[in-house]
Amino acid sequence: MPPRPAMPAAPPCRIRKFLPLCSPVAGLLDVAAMVAYTSSGASALRMARERPRARILGMTPSPATARRLTLAWGVYPVLCQDVVNVDEMTGVALQTAVTQQFAQLGQTIVVAAGMPFGASGSTNLLRIAQVS
Repeated sequence: MPPRPAMPAAPPCRIRKFLPLCSPVAGLLDVAAMVAYTSSGASALRMARERPRARILGMTPSPATARRLTLAWGVYPVLCQDVVNVDEMTGVALQTAVTQQFAQLGQTIVVAAGMPFGASGSTNLLRIAQVS
């Protein structure tokens, strides 16, 4: 049996400061779901640490990361394709939230991701989107 991959290292300082802001924003806006686009899983784990009321979708292109996220509190991992821009990311997040029954028409979701996409430890984007 091959050795298990190690959990991601502690994220850089800017992520530690940025992701804790997602939960208060979600509370103020009464969002239906929070979405973390993550390649390593660290963003979704950091969101879950805050124990938000909204459910967390951990969207990742990595099957190994999705398997690890199944063990995290409140994180529902979803396998997705890599995205190339913010508009595509928002569209995929909205579609997934509706398909997985995390949000309905008229509800709001919060999406956290890193630019450039696919780079671990680069969470620096918070997008608020409404399902229409």
